[in-house]
Amino acid sequence: MNPDLLALALMNDPNCTLQTVYDERTDTSDPDETRASFEMVADDGELIGYIKTWHDDDYAGFVHFDAECNVVDWKTFAKGSAPKRYKVTRLS
Repeated sequence: MNPDLLALALMNDPNCTLQTVYDERTDTSDPDETRASFEMVADDGELIGYIKTWHDDDYAGFVHFDAECNVVDWKTFAKGSAPKRYKVTRLS
């Protein structure tokens, strides 16, 4: 996974550690290098969220979820264009 894309995903929670999550349903002998999932873990070991990323030759992006799996933020990139960032706002 592109480290710059992960750095952007961590802007909301820069003081956490990412741990790769492997999909048990997939064949690990031939991993899909265009997609990755991570758990966001605080210094005290508490799970604080998830990051899902994807990329191919012309398109990339990430989705940041909180610990309850609510979307916090997502961003998409298309080759040759500026990134599009979407911030989720909760309605009360």
